[in-house]
Amino acid sequence: MSKIKEAERSIEVIAGQINAQQMLMETIIVEAMRAKTIDEANIMMLLTQGMDAFENNPNMTKHETFGAIGTLTSVLNTIKRAKDAKLID
Repeated sequence: MSKIKEAERSIEVIAGQINAQQMLMETIIVEAMRAKTIDEANIMMLLTQGMDAFENNPNMTKHETFGAIGTLTSVLNTIKRAKDAKLID
């Protein structure tokens, strides 16, 4: 196997791990909201501040920023789906 193919497969493995970690993070956030351990206003403030911080960070590439904001947007979407499903208030 070529070195390029090995690198591509390694990146794919890491991408899969990151996706699984993100799914777990989203599940934990929704569960914390359901259990009233964290309230919606606080998590929304954290997500908004995080997005602003990434957008305004001159040390991040546009791809890093895109990925970071995409992750936080995914959390927002998961919260919306959980609310729509009446899992959280």
